[in-house]
Amino acid sequence: MFRIFLVLFFACFSVKAQQNKLPIPTKSFIEKLKNKDNPEEEYFTKYLGKKSERILKRFSESKDVCAKEFEFKTGIKLKSDSCSETGSDVEIVFLNYPKSEVIKFVEWFFNTNDNIWNKSKTKYQPKEEEAGCYFEIKESKSKIILSYYCGC
Repeated sequence: MFRIFLVLFFACFSVKAQQNKLPIPTKSFIEKLKNKDNPEEEYFTKYLGKKSERILKRFSESKDVCAKEFEFKTGIKLKSDSCSETGSDVEIVFLNYPKSEVIKFVEWFFNTNDNIWNKSKTKYQPKEEEAGCYFEIKESKSKIILSYYCGC
């Protein structure tokens, strides 16, 4: 019985210890993406490698893609939807990444003097309720979900 306990203890400990870290982008790469519409897609593709891409929706008149879903080689999933006239929604699922890595990601690509973090660093939003980008981090056992909306 004690052996079973030890095996389970070390198995849980080793799984918990295996959290991923995001590759640190170069300053020139961050600057290049500062005002782009899809910095997360470009970052993950360059630094992690794209595994799959799926079109979710197209504009009815132009047939241009307005919603996509991606999976990257480390298991990160990205869903972006810019079909609305008022803004865009993005959801990124980080499997086996600590919250601190997701915070770094937000600060690399979306840092602005107009936004502030709440005390628990789960929301990063404009100081005043106005147009801008609103970020929210939700945690569960094996994943972190970063959701954000940019628009009016």
